[in-house]
Amino acid sequence: MKKFNIGRLILSALFVVLMGGAVAYAVGPTTVSLGTTDNFAVLAGSTITNTGSSVVNGDLGLSPGTTVTGFPPGTVNGTQYVANATAVSAQMNLTNAYNDAAGRTPVSTVPTELGGTTLTPGVYNSAAGTFGITGTLTLDAQGDSTAVFILKTASTLITAGNSNVVLYGGAQACNVFWQVGSSATLGTNSTFKGNILALASATLTTGANVEGRVLARNGAVTLNSNTITKATCVLPPQPLSIVSSGPVLPPLISIIKVPNPLALPLGPGQVTYTYTVTNPGTVAMENVTVTDDKCSSVNPISGDVNSNNLLDTNESWKYSCATSVNQTTTNIATATGHANDLTTIDTATATVVVGVPLPPPLIHVVKVPNKFVLPFGGGAVIYKYTVTNPGTAPLSNVSITDDKCTGLPGRVIGHPGDINKNDLLESNEKWSFICNSNITTTTTNTATAQGSANGLTAIDYALATVVVSPTVVVSPVVIPKLPNTGIGPDNNNILWNIIIPVSIITSLGLLYAIRRKQAIS
Repeated sequence: MKKFNIGRLILSALFVVLMGGAVAYAVGPTTVSLGTTDNFAVLAGSTITNTGSSVVNGDLGLSPGTTVTGFPPGTVNGTQYVANATAVSAQMNLTNAYNDAAGRTPVSTVPTELGGTTLTPGVYNSAAGTFGITGTLTLDAQGDSTAVFILKTASTLITAGNSNVVLYGGAQACNVFWQVGSSATLGTNSTFKGNILALASATLTTGANVEGRVLARNGAVTLNSNTITKATCVLPPQPLSIVSSGPVLPPLISIIKVPNPLALPLGPGQVTYTYTVTNPGTVAMENVTVTDDKCSSVNPISGDVNSNNLLDTNESWKYSCATSVNQTTTNIATATGHANDLTTIDTATATVVVGVPLPPPLIHVVKVPNKFVLPFGGGAVIYKYTVTNPGTAPLSNVSITDDKCTGLPGRVIGHPGDINKNDLLESNEKWSFICNSNITTTTTNTATAQGSANGLTAIDYALATVVVSPTVVVSPVVIPKLPNTGIGPDNNNILWNIIIPVSIITSLGLLYAIRRKQAIS
């Protein structure tokens, strides 16, 4: 008969608990730090050669090589660093980033051909040591705008003509890394998203566009009428206050930002941003403010119809800010409002491109719950989402997700609001969605809308808070008294408080001794 080993059983149980905890807390990969290389849209080791009217939106660097040709006619909306300390530092940081990505442990090995597939956040390597994209590769962040994708190939990355890398579910090009063990080649008129970290060279054929970076450690970067726009991460706004008590109505605010013009094809120039702030909630807001991280003088124009200094639900407040834009710029406006001692926030992101005639995309989402307050214990909530296009370029690959409501379609195809049935969100269209959720505690959730046009991706967020009352009214309950047994309640009878625990411990000891004796015999 096997011995009964309590110690081994306890250790086994602890191992199961700890392993379960490790699985429960598993997270996706962390980002690859680019260091000073982050400022560069193009970086090479030997030479940089351009043909045609390429546009580099970001810095351009070369080290240890010294020859950069083709600018002009190409345009660099940034600074050129050739064989100087800045370029040397950028190459050192690129080497660190490359080694970091190369050293990540893959969660999956995927086929060589990525076209027609969808990948979620993680680290992937190629089954055959190469990657190809024919058609469309979709990278789905599943509602997490900080999600990281790392794709590793021991040899080449080659994309076909007119191929496309699509981001949705909150995925951002700044968080996509392609570690290429040899060279990368992007096909004619292809659209590529992410940061190329190539050991050797990178070649962009005619009309290939990149939202991300083209970085080559040892070899050349060759361009031909391309647009490379340095990817900038846009983070969702964080709630400024947490509802902790009281069934009060939380405020809700929304902001739209539209630059004029969206594109400066001839070079640097003046841009005027117009901000529209509305109240899609049910309670008027005070102390409303609008700020912009790259335009300092945001001034109110109109909107407070009754001059009560409150943003009422039927009002639309207008603001304006003008600034000089010298290179392709993405900036973030923030609207803040207050009501019932609570704070609400919304952001709007817009990009102005310099040196490119095509306007970048804009997208806007408003989310409104059908109930702002629920009784103790919570209940059902219906969220309504309205997605619009305040820009001029029709949006493809539109997606809508929510971090705490799972009933949304993700990528949108065949929406009833698509007037001309072309699966493009036009500026005259309004696409609406519904998501049902059941919440038990006060909840702030974030909706993410995303769409693409002209090789760039637009993203917008909407926050909403639903308050669940933390208290419940309970009627007094009469508890009958126990019969008088002679044993005092609680701590009034010290003797019995000692005898009972000692008896239990003694019985357990005897039981263990009997079991051990049986096991030995």
